[in-house]
Amino acid sequence: MFVLKIKRKMQRPLIFILYFLIFSHLFSQETNYKEKRLIDFQQKLIDDKITASNQIIIFKGDKIVYQNIQNSLKKGDKEITSKTLFPIWSMSKVVATIGILQLIEKGLININDPVSKYIPSFSNLNCMFLDPENLKIAGYGRNEERVYKCKNELKIVHLLAHRSGFATPENFYVDAIRADNLEELMDIISKEPLHYEPGTKYLYGVNQSILGRVAEVVYGKSFDVFLKESLFIPLEMFDTGFYLDKKTKKLLQPVYLKSSNIEGFNEDGITRLGNMMTYHKESQTPLGAEGILTTSKDFSNFCEMLLYGGVFNNKQIISSESIKLMTQKFSESYPKEYWGEKYLLGFYKGLSVFVLEDPKKMKLKAPKNIFGWPGLQNTFFWIDPENSLYGIFMSRSMTKGLPYDTILNSVYEIF
Repeated sequence: MFVLKIKRKMQRPLIFILYFLIFSHLFSQETNYKEKRLIDFQQKLIDDKITASNQIIIFKGDKIVYQNIQNSLKKGDKEITSKTLFPIWSMSKVVATIGILQLIEKGLININDPVSKYIPSFSNLNCMFLDPENLKIAGYGRNEERVYKCKNELKIVHLLAHRSGFATPENFYVDAIRADNLEELMDIISKEPLHYEPGTKYLYGVNQSILGRVAEVVYGKSFDVFLKESLFIPLEMFDTGFYLDKKTKKLLQPVYLKSSNIEGFNEDGITRLGNMMTYHKESQTPLGAEGILTTSKDFSNFCEMLLYGGVFNNKQIISSESIKLMTQKFSESYPKEYWGEKYLLGFYKGLSVFVLEDPKKMKLKAPKNIFGWPGLQNTFFWIDPENSLYGIFMSRSMTKGLPYDTILNSVYEIF
């Protein structure tokens, strides 16, 4: 009887342990299956010729919960490593915006200041009449008959929110190579007419590159040095910057090109299709709108700072209030804003970031209020404050755009 009693007492914990082991195993199998689907998705991007080698990293808090590098093994491609440098193009805008918000916090800039206070050549800007029946932009300032002196004053907030009226000038990247510095480049840009009156409409463009010159004026150093001292060093982004040397050039991921009549990799050449910037200090101005080179490790530090309200390694890089300002609504989603990105339905625009307002518009499994931005050569990041999660997608390709909805849904099926 005594032995029987012991067995009965042991039955409940033994059953609990057995159930725990069974369900843990099943859960592990389910998780592995879902992770495999994410790996298969990365491979499909390669098979469908959207990217070559690519990388996804998902952080939950400060821990990596998913990391996979899917190498294409194609001739001319490079295998991605922790030291691989990626041009992040428009993801640079978010970095530049954080830098400008730092200067606003210090009282060196007011968000409602006129841009001409810092760049005198912007005091006499021209705008264009656009045909309301045909809103398509055809060239940049080519029709002189439609040009008139702007009525509205261009302000810092207009640049931060992409409501300045500036698009990307047709010869912008050539001018950025020819110009000796940002001051000279701004003189060139200021002669181009705006497509809309400042503050009236959303239009994606070179705004953060203009803000780079504003930062130079108030900080007293070049824009690349400003970001290095104010962000890259405090965030321990030691492999991040605007320029390459002989050593770092070997770490640059080659760009994969795919169009109707060309396919291949471009590592060194400067072409309109692929490498539109030189990344050499002697022949390239530091462009805040698209010029930053970084690694996935470095950029994860930047994302961690955004997730934790501006704090990194117990250091307050920027206030949580500034991040809240950055994620406030400044522009509606497409179609309310004609030039809003059609591939980001349900996302409104803050200061250089998208913010998810209506997941149903793209049938997303992600929660409201995730924010982030993509880059031209198929990079992408997002921050999810609700789940203490952030994700980074890195590749380098000039093909059709990434399926952002599939990336997000694949991730949120697992996490």
